[in-house]
Amino acid sequence: MRQHEALALERAVDILSCLAHPVRLAVVARLERDGAATVSTLCQELDVEQSAMSHHLRHLRDAELVIAERRGRAMRYALADAHVGHIVRDTLAHAAEDD
Repeated sequence: MRQHEALALERAVDILSCLAHPVRLAVVARLERDGAATVSTLCQELDVEQSAMSHHLRHLRDAELVIAERRGRAMRYALADAHVGHIVRDTLAHAAEDD
């Protein structure tokens, strides 16, 4: 295996590992479906405590799956790019398929 292929596989594992948590997967699905949102909006819509949501958003940011933009005192989170949304949308669609 070539080095760049090995690096891409390693990065893919990191991405999928980050998404392998129900809250993080729900956050990405929500951002893909409805667009950017503040922490408080995500907490309310997903019924997650603020401290837990901040923890999950930090993981998503560290994995470069979401970006944060300050708007006054609030931080708005959005998907880093369309690929992230495709990964989650396709995974959820596949999981919902009947056997």
